[in-house]
Amino acid sequence: MKYKNVLLLYKKSSYKIYFENKESSFHSRNFRLLKQEIKKFKASHDEHYTTLDYVRRLLKKYHVNYAEYYRGRNIDYGAYDLIITIGGDGTFLEASRKVTHQTILGVNSAPTFSVGRYCAVNKNTFEAKLKNIIADRYKAKKLHRLNVSFEGSDETFLVLNDVLVCHASPAALFRYRIQINGQEEEQRSSGLWVSTASGSSGAMKSAGGKSLNPHSDKFQYMPRELHQGLAPRYQLKGGVLTANKSIKLTTMVRRGQIFADGAHHRKQLQYGETIMIKRSSKPIKTIIL
Repeated sequence: MKYKNVLLLYKKSSYKIYFENKESSFHSRNFRLLKQEIKKFKASHDEHYTTLDYVRRLLKKYHVNYAEYYRGRNIDYGAYDLIITIGGDGTFLEASRKVTHQTILGVNSAPTFSVGRYCAVNKNTFEAKLKNIIADRYKAKKLHRLNVSFEGSDETFLVLNDVLVCHASPAALFRYRIQINGQEEEQRSSGLWVSTASGSSGAMKSAGGKSLNPHSDKFQYMPRELHQGLAPRYQLKGGVLTANKSIKLTTMVRRGQIFADGAHHRKQLQYGETIMIKRSSKPIKTIIL
């Protein structure tokens, strides 16, 4: 096996976080609806940890050297060359923001309850895939990321799925200037989605975008609910961009916000801040079916 150091990255289940934790605000609630939901959370919890324990046993059975951490911790990803995520897309996406040269294998730990689009295997198919990895008989492909940078700052985001730039309040109109390929205009909308090709089947598709080949180096943008007051004639209403294109966005509200790959990774924005979004030159490598 060419991978010498393996990281097992797993999530804590919602049931463990909210219902086993006595300090959780959910712990003592007694709503009828919540009782029904608890059964679903518990079933997902059981399926997830059954998969996690099974993966651990197989890694030991095949003498794979590994360390394990749950997601959300400070981890030195550089110490590992293969990362196995146990959870769903959220766990995979967390790893994808941190890796450089490493390969990722996503395991959908609870397919009854989770889509796991980025996950190549589940409990039933993991052993066969692990044998192929050990024998160096597997396929890995690139997934392209976005690079998000901020004018006047060294801070950057690497994003595998999508980016949402919007007002800090979800009920407020977001005003901004957007520039693509030399064309610029002011827009008012509920926010701007930008997605990679692999992220195009999620929120981007729901917003009216196109599903792209997940391994394409193209990316896509789509304003959410463009404001039609004062009869504006918007030109930049969404579309697919080639790898050499970029998006420049300048906020025109006092309080904005940018989200990367979901709700957890975010940054507050002030009036006049400028964001650059382009395809990253650093794709990730993932093991596929």
